[in-house]
Amino acid sequence: MKRVIIILIVLIPSVLFGQQFPFMEGYNVNPFSLSPAYAGIHNSKTLFIDYRSDWSGLAGAPTTYELSYNDKLPEKKKLGGDFIYDQSDIFKNSVGLGGRFIYDKTDIFKQTLFLGTYAYEIRIAKDQKVNFALSAGFYWNSVDLGKYYNDPKYVQDAALTVGLEKSKVKFATDVSALYRYKQVEAGILFSNIMFGSARYRNTNLTYKPLKNYLLHGSYLFVLDNSWSAKPSFILRGGQNIPMQVEIGSSIIWNNRFWGTTLFRTGGIFGLGLGGEIYDGIILNYSYNIINDVFIYSYGSHQLSLGIRIFNFVNKEKNRN
Repeated sequence: MKRVIIILIVLIPSVLFGQQFPFMEGYNVNPFSLSPAYAGIHNSKTLFIDYRSDWSGLAGAPTTYELSYNDKLPEKKKLGGDFIYDQSDIFKNSVGLGGRFIYDKTDIFKQTLFLGTYAYEIRIAKDQKVNFALSAGFYWNSVDLGKYYNDPKYVQDAALTVGLEKSKVKFATDVSALYRYKQVEAGILFSNIMFGSARYRNTNLTYKPLKNYLLHGSYLFVLDNSWSAKPSFILRGGQNIPMQVEIGSSIIWNNRFWGTTLFRTGGIFGLGLGGEIYDGIILNYSYNIINDVFIYSYGSHQLSLGIRIFNFVNKEKNRN
């Protein structure tokens, strides 16, 4: 029974809702994971390590690991004939850089994605900025066909008896843009942009992730000196992908601890809790419950660890 559920409920929605490039949360603390256009803006200089288990309790359910980092590139200025680099506010830095490494496993299907990001910021008016980002990298996957179809007496198609089949490395890219005005943020992302299909080494199988788009927006309400709230929305869709809407909100205390709630179409509810538990160490936990598979699953869990690397580097320099 669970095997039937994993095929019909896990594999199909994971394709329809964009989990071909794995789905992650925690973007309230690491917005770079939502859109690469955030490179160098919020929580930059922080190494994030994420683990996500979707629909825990179901055999073969998706499991995802992600490693990401982004930073603002110091702008080069010419003063007195010499080029200098400076991170101070005197120099308006415009370039953000970042990188993501993602490994995902869903039953017999595994995929790996590595993307580097270049983002550029343009000030279009007072307090108004637009950030454009281009990400490019490599994608590959593997399918363990032999896990199910390993008896040549009953399976005539040789492609199904080959066992573990690995794809060739494929070029991948995404493009994104972000608009910011005071406490307002809104953006768009186009992902899964590939040229041609991924081909496999030993068979004629092909695979091409469906192109996705994502629209997002948020507003930060500063309630007093300690508390703030940030409602947000996300709209996902794409090529042959039904649209999905997410409405969420974060409540933040002293810019150090936070809680989150969300509702996603498809009967998905989520809660999150996190904070900077130690100087330079961020911890965030997200939990989703899905009405349609509640009786078979323990929900989806994601744990995110952020390490502000330069906090520790500067501490070590101060000691010396």
